[in-house]
Amino acid sequence: MFKKFIKFNILTVALFYFLFYNNVRAYEYIDSKNESQINDMIVEIFDAKEQYEDLAGDDIKSELAVVHEATSNSYWWPIGSEETIEVNGIIYAKGDPLVTGITSNFGYREDPFNRGKKLHSGIDISDANSSNNVNIIASKSGVVVYPTADVQNNCPSSSSLSNCGGGYGNYVVIQHSDGNYTLYGHMYEGSITVKAGDSVEQGQVIGKMGSSGNSTGNHLHFEVREGQNAYSATVDPLNYVSADTPRMIFSGSGKIYDFINSYEGNTGIVGDSYKIINIGDGMRSVGHGVTLENCWQYFQKYGYEVRNLSVGDTLPISIVDQVELDIIDYNRNYIENTISDNSIKLEIYQIDALISQMYNMGNISGFVNAYKKYGNTQEFFENWFFRGTSPGSGFEAGLSKRRKAEWTLFHTGEYVYAS
Repeated sequence: MFKKFIKFNILTVALFYFLFYNNVRAYEYIDSKNESQINDMIVEIFDAKEQYEDLAGDDIKSELAVVHEATSNSYWWPIGSEETIEVNGIIYAKGDPLVTGITSNFGYREDPFNRGKKLHSGIDISDANSSNNVNIIASKSGVVVYPTADVQNNCPSSSSLSNCGGGYGNYVVIQHSDGNYTLYGHMYEGSITVKAGDSVEQGQVIGKMGSSGNSTGNHLHFEVREGQNAYSATVDPLNYVSADTPRMIFSGSGKIYDFINSYEGNTGIVGDSYKIINIGDGMRSVGHGVTLENCWQYFQKYGYEVRNLSVGDTLPISIVDQVELDIIDYNRNYIENTISDNSIKLEIYQIDALISQMYNMGNISGFVNAYKKYGNTQEFFENWFFRGTSPGSGFEAGLSKRRKAEWTLFHTGEYVYAS
């Protein structure tokens, strides 16, 4: 009977933990009358969970921890390097981040402003020198959804414990292509460089570390919100980022975007939009070679229905550029999984060459068999790499030039851009 009782309680605790950890929206049912009772109940669940893990050992701990193993590599530690570079007017801090530490983890803790335990919805990251000059970067490429252009980011960074910015002080929220959102809170007054609608790239500086809002000192409050932009959707950011491996997706270089764009060109800029053009056979293209027929689902994620748009209509540059980044990221992930599944090891620049070809062709069909047969040789180029050049068409010359540039990249690592 005792064994059955222990088993029942362990299963019960595991069930409660599973439901809460996977974002059952408990907060939708909290009101002023039951908030204290529910908070006490959840604290008990977390305490029981910790006791269960201690009894169960490392096996169950590792199972509970594997929440986003497949996607964790796509997010960067949100602290930038001290040195920055400027590309096309955008500031990046992609180098090794300044030394920082976590001063408060995700989970229930004693509220520093009110008595009792409360969920800390992110992690607090501080630098050793408490400087106001620490670059905060976009952890992953995406589209900014907050702040809007009319919001003044002038919450004082003075550890004043004010409720400015709803307690977050000066903060930024970014929507990502996987449906998640990241939030960056307590930034220094006047330091935010982006606004809603802006397309941002991984490693781009979005502000400086500060202590605005409800803050007891200089730090970044960093959240990951799964599937929706809501407090109730927050999960432990350490499922996605790590200070030990802060730049986890050096699986493709930043050069690939410029390489692809040099061969794709663009459809023409009208104000802050791209114009849709007809590229033949009923195909419509916008931006840098983004075809509406094949990519309409990418646009849907950002609230744009493009299947009924006509040639001459326009789409915002920020949205189209983000869709392009999403396509390239998808191609990269697909290629990496394909070569890994087939025990093929490639250099970063070789993956870039395949990303470009997949962006243009829509697939890398036959690559695995051809590469295993020929390797990185001229025969591989002639029998597989030099394909899809549309012989006899008006595209042949341009596509042949592109295939040769992709082959040069794959074979030698040299990025040859279209003139």
